[in-house]
Amino acid sequence: MPKTYRCHLFWCSHERDDDTKPSCARRGSWDIGTELKKAMRERGLRDQVAVTKSGCLGQCSVGPAMLVYPEGVWYSVPTLEDAMEILDKHLDKGEIVERLVIRD
Repeated sequence: MPKTYRCHLFWCSHERDDDTKPSCARRGSWDIGTELKKAMRERGLRDQVAVTKSGCLGQCSVGPAMLVYPEGVWYSVPTLEDAMEILDKHLDKGEIVERLVIRD
């Protein structure tokens, strides 16, 4: 039987070859995503929350970008502290971090 999670966060790890356009990886997404996944495990959320790196999420202009399902909430996560706030509030308690939400 497949593993089911309460929620799933995808973090963009895309790095563009072209320096003229932004990319999440060049803005620190690798370190942020790796530390977020580590912190999720340390808090004992591994069986409830999945944290997965992804390719381009199409939000490089406001990245590093993250996406949480099943809610479909898009986040701009410029710092590790912001990622930890998403972990504390959204991934652990189900509360959307409004100040980091990417709006249309």
